[in-house]
Amino acid sequence: QQQQQQQQQQQLTYFHTLPVSKMSNKNTNASDGGELSCRAIADNCDILEDVMYPEYQDSVYADDTTWILTAAFIIFTMQSGFAMLEIGVSTPGNEVNVMLKNVCDILFATVAFYLVGYGIAYGTPSNGFMGMGDFVPTTDFNDPIGTALFYGQYIFNLSFAATNATIMGGATAMRMRFGVYCMVSFFSVIVYSFVAHWVWGDFGWLGQ
Repeated sequence: QQQQQQQQQQQLTYFHTLPVSKMSNKNTNASDGGELSCRAIADNCDILEDVMYPEYQDSVYADDTTWILTAAFIIFTMQSGFAMLEIGVSTPGNEVNVMLKNVCDILFATVAFYLVGYGIAYGTPSNGFMGMGDFVPTTDFNDPIGTALFYGQYIFNLSFAATNATIMGGATAMRMRFGVYCMVSFFSVIVYSFVAHWVWGDFGWLGQ
C-alpha cells in the first residue's frame, strides 16, 4: 500500500509540471503554451482521474467484491437444492442423515480448501500440475482493499469446491457410513483442487 501511495505521488508530481501539449484534454488549446497545474484541469483530464480521485477506485473495488460474493452465495444455495434432490431419491427415514451430510460438506470443504486446497489450485509458485504455495492463505489486514478482494475471490472459489463435495454425496446416499463420508468429503476437495489448477491456474496444463 505504501508503494502504491508513493507511485501515485510520483505520478502526481510529474503531472503537475506536464506541458499542456502533452495532456489529453479536449478543452485545452495546446497552442496557449506554458505549464498549467493539473488540479485546474483535472475535471476534464481522463489520465489524471485515478491519481486525483483515488476514492473512485475504492468504490469500484467494493462493487467488484460485492458482485463476487453475491455470485458465491448463489452457488452455495445449490447445497439446499442437492439436499432436496437426495431426500427425494432416498427411502423414508434418511432425511436427517442426508441433511447432516450436506452441512458437513460445507464444513469439511472449508477446512480442506483453506489448509490445502487453495494452495494446490491457485498457490504460487506453481507448475503445470499443482500450486506449491499459499497454503493456509493470509493477507495484510492493514490493506483493506486487498484483503476484501482476496477473500471475496477465495469464498467464490470455495463455493465451487463445496458444491463438488455435495455432488459426490448424491451418489453415496444410504450407501456410506457418516464418518467415512466426512473423510471422503474432505479428500474430494483436494482432488478437485488439482483439477481446478489444471484448468484455471496460471500455469495449468489444461489451461495452456
